[in-house]
Amino acid sequence: MPPSYSNHPAYIPVIKWQQYEQYALRHLRAEVQRRVTPCIEIRTSKQHQNIVDNYRSIRASHITLIDYSDPQGRLSGVRLAEFRDFLKIAKTNSYSIVPTLSPNDLNNLSTPDLNLLVSFGEVAIREKISGFSLSADQEIQLKAAIQKINSADNCGTRVLIDKGQAPETWTQANCTQLANAIDQINDVGIKSIHLLSGAYPESLTTVKTGMAEFARNDWALWKDINNICTSNVGFCDYGILNPYWTEETLELRGQRLAIRYTRDLDWLILRADGKTRDHSIAISQILVNVYSSDFKGAPYSYGDQLLEERADPTFPDKDKKCGHYHITEGWSHHIAFVVKQQY
Repeated sequence: MPPSYSNHPAYIPVIKWQQYEQYALRHLRAEVQRRVTPCIEIRTSKQHQNIVDNYRSIRASHITLIDYSDPQGRLSGVRLAEFRDFLKIAKTNSYSIVPTLSPNDLNNLSTPDLNLLVSFGEVAIREKISGFSLSADQEIQLKAAIQKINSADNCGTRVLIDKGQAPETWTQANCTQLANAIDQINDVGIKSIHLLSGAYPESLTTVKTGMAEFARNDWALWKDINNICTSNVGFCDYGILNPYWTEETLELRGQRLAIRYTRDLDWLILRADGKTRDHSIAISQILVNVYSSDFKGAPYSYGDQLLEERADPTFPDKDKKCGHYHITEGWSHHIAFVVKQQY
């Protein structure tokens, strides 16, 4: 399917550097890969060492935003030092990365660190907002950061306006307020601007066992803002993870298995009452057979391929990828769906 927003910047899914998310990135198919620029969040020192060791095999020459900030959006503790270390490695290996950080952190960088950032030819500024506009101080910091980047030779600026959790409801006035703020930033002179938000629930505890649906308010909000903006504002989301998800919730992944299947307006959730291979196969068969009108089939994405293989009684059970591979399949299908069906 041809892109619906062909004049807009590439879709940016914000994704953690966890093992099963890495599998999803590794297996992006060519027609999807061309229209996606993921933003990878590095949250721990262990993940820092992992990306140092494995980035080349997963992302190779593909353009990728790299953000080492903490959940509050700052390069706290050892994060700046680890960010610097990775950037030096990326520079040595000619990785096509876009360093990503808050305007406050960029404005406080040392001259050597700033020179290292701009040497990549692009820098992304990620500004978190709580309402539908930037505060006066945020505007000052953001414009100062953009000016610092633009003053460097041959370096462009990307901006991500991070709304965090998309609200359940909003008004036309809210949309106009945020659209005006986005257009004002875009007028400063930047390469691209994206609106980032997420709508996946913090927890699936309300889904005991069986089926549930959760509205994709992030996509709905972006469409409303985009319709007002004079700028070509890009779509950016947190996919099948909640914006406030942290690595501390990782253990919750293993309690009961769930399929997260992106549809046009919502996520279809199928939750098992356990975490065995049989549970994984059972909910996959429900998706493929009961929700056949929604299921896209193996050629659609790596995630759909995993689902189809798992649901197929003739496919060897020993080769069916279960358990945490539901994270891989959810991300893989989600990214493909946004690119192929929506954006």
